[in-house]
Amino acid sequence: MSLLSTRRLSLAYDGTPVITNLDLAIPAGKITALVGPNGCGKSTLLRGLARLLKPCAGTVYLDGTDIFKRSTKAVAKRLGILPQSPVAPEGLTVRDLVAQGRYPYQNWLQQWSKDDEILVEKALLITGITQLADRVLDTLSGGQRQRAWIAMALAQDTEILLLDEPTTFLDLAHQVEVLDLLYELNQSEGRTIVMVLHDLNQACRYANHLVAVRQGQLYTQGEPMQVVTEAMVREVFGLECRIVPDPVAGTPMCVPMGRWVRELPPENQSADPVRNDKFK
Repeated sequence: MSLLSTRRLSLAYDGTPVITNLDLAIPAGKITALVGPNGCGKSTLLRGLARLLKPCAGTVYLDGTDIFKRSTKAVAKRLGILPQSPVAPEGLTVRDLVAQGRYPYQNWLQQWSKDDEILVEKALLITGITQLADRVLDTLSGGQRQRAWIAMALAQDTEILLLDEPTTFLDLAHQVEVLDLLYELNQSEGRTIVMVLHDLNQACRYANHLVAVRQGQLYTQGEPMQVVTEAMVREVFGLECRIVPDPVAGTPMCVPMGRWVRELPPENQSADPVRNDKFK
């Protein structure tokens, strides 16, 4: 089952094609990671899925309907997006930011309600930042700020969450913190999560479904065990590697073969890089 899908989708910036003729179905209730090299079209595809970029050909479907035939507020009640490096007005508190997620439910007849208050408090609680609610956003650490932005998306109360590189500019501990949070949201509430990730190993650990994009086209998609192979990494990323089992999660783990490794004398290279046949 798919709540969000594309059919022969093409996207462009200023007439320059970025995504071409792409068919995609996002599995409902799962975590999907979009992976691929810089400039391949991952973020552009996410913007197309979020109705932020109009197709030059093809269609994005939300609940089986052309997403551009639905009103902005109707889409915002089904789908939330966290762009890369979002910017908030100076001096905004965490609570004020999270409250912005309730905008799709406001109109001149219905202003702030008890339900809005409950959902804002719930979003603060889920993301573990209740104690930061009155802090100014600019005074928080990178990981705390990212949690606040995720809380805003949660307050929007949508079944689908789209995130563009949610771990960008975060140190390793904060990257894991944010990814753990998204994983817990998926597990506890069944939210459909789609995120652009640069780290292939993190994508394998946290996602149920991978979409590999190469030069604006779908190269392959499926479970990490099926998608992540040495051939895929070579053809999509232009990188020689070894795929071995992650010693903690058991998922595929990409070990890059840099030039210095390839130039080592054969006797200094590992004869058996702890490979498992199912990853070949």
